[in-house]
Amino acid sequence: SSVLAQPHAIVSSINTRPNRSSAQTCADVCSMWALLRLGALVTLLEAASALSISRTAVGEKRGFEGTQGRGLQLGAQDAPRSELQHLVSLLLLARKECPKATEACLPALSELRLAVWPHVQAEANCSFPAWMPSEHLEKVSEEDSQGGGVSGTRSMFYRHVFKAAGINTWANLHQVTRDFYRAPYAATCKHFHLVDATRRTAFAFVRDPISRFISGYSELEYRSRAAIGWPKLENLSQALQGHPVGSPERAAAFFIEFLQSGIENNGHVRPQIEFFLPVGGCSIPMDFIGRTEHLPDDWVKMFALQNETVPPFDNALATHYHDDRDKKGMESFLGVARADSTDASAPHTGSRYLRALCWLFLADFAVFQYEIPNECQQEPMKSVLALV
Repeated sequence: SSVLAQPHAIVSSINTRPNRSSAQTCADVCSMWALLRLGALVTLLEAASALSISRTAVGEKRGFEGTQGRGLQLGAQDAPRSELQHLVSLLLLARKECPKATEACLPALSELRLAVWPHVQAEANCSFPAWMPSEHLEKVSEEDSQGGGVSGTRSMFYRHVFKAAGINTWANLHQVTRDFYRAPYAATCKHFHLVDATRRTAFAFVRDPISRFISGYSELEYRSRAAIGWPKLENLSQALQGHPVGSPERAAAFFIEFLQSGIENNGHVRPQIEFFLPVGGCSIPMDFIGRTEHLPDDWVKMFALQNETVPPFDNALATHYHDDRDKKGMESFLGVARADSTDASAPHTGSRYLRALCWLFLADFAVFQYEIPNECQQEPMKSVLALV
């Protein structure tokens, strides 16, 4: 019990703006403590019972079974010690390197993708090969999706993570800054490095990974049908053809295409952590990453860190394309209960597909410290995230 206790005696507090050496020391101590806790936990598991590493073979059939099937559940007793340690070390590395947009981020995410993919395949009962993280997310480099403005004496650089209140953030940023602009990533990054480090702030907002995926699906569906803003996604359109709009069956077809291709690198459904990768060798390290779930508070907090006061965040400044039928269809397929649902007894037949998503978005949950859904609170995922 003493080994698993929190290290209050080692780290009593963390400054909100520590100097570099203090931050590095804290990161090293926390990483070391996490690994110590990992070793203690695994030792307890081994003492309780011998590790059984038998796994059900994944079928050769491409695609996955219907919602009445049962996904393979990998418990803590099924995960060897080395796998737990490997996952924890990769997530800790991603948490350290990716918000700083270092070159070490992509190799860490790539190795992590290969490590979690067998769990994705097992839960979804599919045999698709893993598609890898990429700095070249569709609609990021080519369009005016990045940019910022000047607030007080500081240049603000907004790293736009799609489906994380981006349109509203743009509108609010336009209200509180001067010399507001939007530009492709390359131009924004070049501008960033021309500004003195003491006179600039780089920031982003992120969102609950599952909620964001559902919203991303809804926007892709709506834009594709209405031909708004980009060319039609041919492979996706063919995959969805013949399935009623808003149906769980149509959502399932999208999910299959997502596991197979990643929807052609489309940033609306790819993991959020990939948005922090350097692009073309140019990095924009983050000074502040907030959450959309408490965006008004984080908006004020971000400007307060640079001793500025701005008007409250206005959620009503902008709206986005969507069709609520699509959201309901994906929620039904995944087995996600809606906040406005009156049917508490609705079956969650899609929980194993939700668990597949949790594995795929594991870095988002770990780095941005979101709680995984109840359906994903299983071993070894639960223990890995608790240790991280």
